[in-house]
Amino acid sequence: MAGHHRYHLDQDGHSITVVHDPRRRRAEVWVDGKTVAAARTPRHLATVLDGEIPTLPPRRMVIRIGHLDDSGDVPLCVLETDGDRYLMPHIALTGQERRPPERTPPARTPGELLARWRSRHRHGASDRRT
Repeated sequence: MAGHHRYHLDQDGHSITVVHDPRRRRAEVWVDGKTVAAARTPRHLATVLDGEIPTLPPRRMVIRIGHLDDSGDVPLCVLETDGDRYLMPHIALTGQERRPPERTPPARTPGELLARWRSRHRHGASDRRT
């Protein structure tokens, strides 16, 4: 993971996104693209963010982001609203995080590279003469 975690859930026609950056110790909640809550995250405790969903009347929500036990783990994120709890799915931030990494090409020796260059060069020279 690149250090950031993003969680997203569509709830009652509203887009709720949580961005959590453990390195900078910062978390934000966005509802329909607008920041409704932001806080610094404690080092050794779960993060709790309070906000409102813009409905008539506005509904209170609480976001809980779990503490990382291991640096490679992804913390759990839970949305609590109207007495119900919803586990928010973790979403990759970039396309590179979604796809498996490409294989590393095999190592080439200088002799292999020279032979490859010569074979290409010879074909190119013979094609030009005809």
